[in-house]
Amino acid sequence: MKEEISKLLKLTFLIHFFVSIIFGLLFMVLVELYVGVVGWPYLDPITGRVLGATLLGLAAGSLLAWRETKWVGVKIVVQIEIVWLMLGTGVHIFSIFVFPSLPFMIWVQAAILIFFLGAFLWFYYDQEWAK
Repeated sequence: MKEEISKLLKLTFLIHFFVSIIFGLLFMVLVELYVGVVGWPYLDPITGRVLGATLLGLAAGSLLAWRETKWVGVKIVVQIEIVWLMLGTGVHIFSIFVFPSLPFMIWVQAAILIFFLGAFLWFYYDQEWAK
């Protein structure tokens, strides 16, 4: 196991922070506008705002992890991200097949989740098992 985290992992935390801030604020503050612009067929403003708050919480975790230098200080954040991203990706893929009339934005969101899932899985493997 490596003790220091890589610069690329730090960059991933920083990018994840900004993406989570953007979507978190969209869902928490402007959920009605977002749903209208992308043509989302459903609106539950409370659930949308809770999702926004969750994303902002994950953004805070990524910012705190970005400030760390040791793997032991960020390992739990990476594990939480992996679980969250697996669940989120699963829900998106399920929704794409069950509700084929959803707007194109679901594909964009799924792609973002898959990108970060792949990145965090790679870094977890790299830090824990690679020599």
